[in-house]
This record gives sequence, structure tokens and C-alpha cells, in this order.
Amino acid sequence: MGSNTGFHEKMDALDLIINALLDHEKQLDAISHRLENLTSHTTLTESEYVTPEVQSIEPRVVGKPPRVVFNNWYEYTAACRGATMVAFEVEENRFHVYTLVDGRIYTYVEVLPETRLKVSEDPTHLSIDKASLSTIDRFHFLIGGQLKCGLTLSIESYRTLLKENEYLFELQYHLEPDEVKTFLSKALNVSKEQVVEGKITF
Repeated sequence: MGSNTGFHEKMDALDLIINALLDHEKQLDAISHRLENLTSHTTLTESEYVTPEVQSIEPRVVGKPPRVVFNNWYEYTAACRGATMVAFEVEENRFHVYTLVDGRIYTYVEVLPETRLKVSEDPTHLSIDKASLSTIDRFHFLIGGQLKCGLTLSIESYRTLLKENEYLFELQYHLEPDEVKTFLSKALNVSKEQVVEGKITF
């Protein structure tokens, strides 16, 4: 009698386990059918798997940003007021100003006057060799010491006698960095701390 009772209890427990497994199997089948229905109605192309954030990014062209070179000082200052950074240098007898504006580099270039000047003297007048003073701008610079942009340079001259009444004047120009920074700060409406001696390049 006792053995039959134990056997029936074991069978009842086994039936419960089997019924529970069958219920789980039915639930899994139902979930599987739902997933199949969802995927059949939402077939995505390869490009659609990319997130919207990635899709919205346009390809960028890799390369140097545009660089604009000005010869006219007034056009340059109009385009570069409030620049992020300003730099200046003298290179190969040229005065360069660089500005960084909205990720672009703007440059102003002005040729410095010739450093050699041939002068002849006679009893009534002096004459300057045309080859050593080819433009009126250079003559204006010799009189006032100012570049076309308005910056004043200090000049030192050394005279050498070539032959009787004929001389060669060799000029040296000096940029005082602090004075240039003050000049560019006012001209470009930036703080003096944003002006450096050097070059801006990418």
C-alpha cells in the first residue's frame, strides 16, 4: 500500500513537470511566431541598419582649408576684423600678415622697398637711379617711412662711394614687434594678446 502511494506521488510530480514544460514550449512557439511576423513586415536594407545620426553625417572632403591672399590692405581689414588669431613676419623682403577667420586663413602681403639705392650728385641737383626706385610707392616710403598698410618702419642707411659724386645707399628696415602688435590690434579690432610674431598655416 505504501509503495503504491509513493509511486503515484512520483508520477503526479512527473506529470506536473511535463505539463510545465509543455506550457513553456507553447509560449516559446507563440513568441517565435510573433518575431517571424515582425521581421517579415520590417525588412531593412543594409543602409537602413545605420543609425539616423550616422546617416545625417555628410562625407567631408579631406584637405587644406582655402587660403585667401590680399594685396589691398583696406579689403583685407574689412574681411578680417575680429579674427581669432593674427600673426606677422617679414620673409624674403615681404611683410606678411596672417589671420584666422572662421577656419580660413587670410593673408596680406606687401613687398618692402628695395634695400639698395643708387644716387648721383652734381652742382645743381641729386638724381636717383630709376632701376633702384621703380615705383612711386617706394619713393613715398622713403619720404614717410610708412608701408601702404600704414605701418611705420624704422630705417637705417649706409652710404658707399662708388665713384666721384655717385653713391650707393644700402637700407635696413626694422620691425619693432611690440609696435606691429599694437598696429595690427587696432587695425583688425582684436586684443593685442591675439597677435603673435610668426605664421599661421595648416
